[in-house]
Amino acid sequence: MALRRQLVSTMMALAVGVAWGLPAASQTIGIGTTQAGATNQIATAIAKVVSEKSGFQMRMQPMAGAAQYTPMVNAGELEFAIANVVEAVYLRDGQVILEGKPNPELRIAARLFPFVAGLLVQKDAPIRSVADLRGKQVPTGFTGNPLGRVIMDAFLENGGLTIADVQQVPVPAFPRMFDLFRGGTTATSIGALGAGPLREWDQALGGIRYLSFDASPQKRAMIEKRLPRASFVEIKPSAGQTGVIEPVNLVQYDYVFYTSTKVPDATVARVVEALYRNPGDLKATGPLWAEFDPAQMGIDAGIAYHPGAIAFYRAQGIWRDR
Repeated sequence: MALRRQLVSTMMALAVGVAWGLPAASQTIGIGTTQAGATNQIATAIAKVVSEKSGFQMRMQPMAGAAQYTPMVNAGELEFAIANVVEAVYLRDGQVILEGKPNPELRIAARLFPFVAGLLVQKDAPIRSVADLRGKQVPTGFTGNPLGRVIMDAFLENGGLTIADVQQVPVPAFPRMFDLFRGGTTATSIGALGAGPLREWDQALGGIRYLSFDASPQKRAMIEKRLPRASFVEIKPSAGQTGVIEPVNLVQYDYVFYTSTKVPDATVARVVEALYRNPGDLKATGPLWAEFDPAQMGIDAGIAYHPGAIAFYRAQGIWRDR
């Protein structure tokens, strides 16, 4: 009799879970991410909060870059992923990064926060502008993560340079670029404001600093063409802003959390709810999340949103029909 009561109780609990779109058990879902750097930090925070707050267990699947894991998301083989909006737009359309290989099933689950990046050099290096990188050792190639090539080309263009004007140091992806810069092999590295490795580089190299971009209207048009939905932003020195020793113009674009049409509405809604209701837990993981605002999770990100996310944001009163 006791066993029967236990079975009935379990079945009722499962029924309630299904009614509310909850996972019937601790279902495992995946999130694609890079092996290191800011994207990995962001994914780590999301996986932790989702695993603790949603009823799902979210497992990270690190790869060289979004060009590898995004097709898996598009095909429904991986539920979620992280990328910046520049990369996500190119991957959806099959342009630049995966030329001729669109991923039309991609849908945004959440806009996360503005992401700020630029080129870093050693603090005492005689390099005062991007143009001064002419003839210097610069990471290029990015065969495993084509986004690096796109960003580096755009950043060099701001200083009137191309990769033909620098000493090219081939790297497969961002982790190798980071290692070479930290070891003093290259003169510069792409770096995200607030990313964990910056503190390590600052100590290892006796100080680091960002180069300021030319934010003139002409250069603004050029960066927007190279990096869709990107813009310039002035960053002033403040506590915790490693590499910012004077006001600098850096490049800003959003980071997005995305999924595909193949993921059930209830799953997406439950996952974004975990992020929406626990901003403090996300912000506690590091300064990358400083600008995260749950009320901004549903703003236009340049890619269509998933119906499950739309339904949740609409219920919270933060969704605006496009």
